[in-house]
Amino acid sequence: MDTKYIPPIAASVIVFIGVILFYANPAMMGNFILLGILIGVVPYAITSYLGYQRIRVVEDQIPVFVLDLAETQKTGMSLAEGLRQISKTDYGKLSPEIKKMNDQISWGIPLQDVMERFAKRNKESKMIGRVVRIINEAFSSGGDIARTMEATSSDILDIRETEKERASMIRQHVLVIYAIYYIFIGIVIGISKTLIPMLQLNIKATPFGGALGFQDPCATCSTNPVLYCISCSIFNMISLMFGLGAGAVGYYNSLFLAMIIIQGIFSGLVAGQIGENSLRAGLKHSVIMGSSGFAVLLILFRSGLV
Repeated sequence: MDTKYIPPIAASVIVFIGVILFYANPAMMGNFILLGILIGVVPYAITSYLGYQRIRVVEDQIPVFVLDLAETQKTGMSLAEGLRQISKTDYGKLSPEIKKMNDQISWGIPLQDVMERFAKRNKESKMIGRVVRIINEAFSSGGDIARTMEATSSDILDIRETEKERASMIRQHVLVIYAIYYIFIGIVIGISKTLIPMLQLNIKATPFGGALGFQDPCATCSTNPVLYCISCSIFNMISLMFGLGAGAVGYYNSLFLAMIIIQGIFSGLVAGQIGENSLRAGLKHSVIMGSSGFAVLLILFRSGLV
């Protein structure tokens, strides 16, 4: 069985066990569901981000590899002979791929098929796909392969330099996203510090009281359940899981906590898309924002400071 299916299967088993065994205990059932989600999502997020980082490192070595391959053409070697020659050079994380291509050529696999397999193994990289197509087209047409590869290497280096300059300029926008997120946390803390005491003291927002006052939004759900009561059940479970209080206090504390986590996840993805033009790169920002916001609010709620 493919190892990529292990986390989702394990997550499904844990969620099933939690629902079956602890149906009458929402706190324990919620913790099992949370554990299942973490087991199902975190391994994928980690492997996805590590794969993205590996591709970036490989792409950094592609221009050097193509230029070295072009140099072997100038000495009169064929592409296969040149590839065999440079397979002894250290290209970091690209070296295993070059050695694999050299091994495949030694087994009698045509050079163009070998290059295509290299592109398929690294299909996440558009750059590698373009380079392989250019090399194969030059090989098929019988033109000046060395000159073509030198021009390709030069173009890739220019593109990488442009990307680095862009990343440097965009970095300040990523910092702005972080600042906005932590300001949002401060606003949530301020609202909580104002709202929760009013709920606890049952202070009315207006002299009319009643529906215009601060009350438990889920108070009528037990006698008159409606559609919005689904959110009450969800936030009640979150409150029991993390000990955030009962009634309206627990409802709003859970709401604020969920808001912070969701905001952190999507702000991180936006930061990755803006900063590195990749949602996968945003996973690290999502983890930093979401976990730090969750920790800050949970500590404040549990310690009674908010």
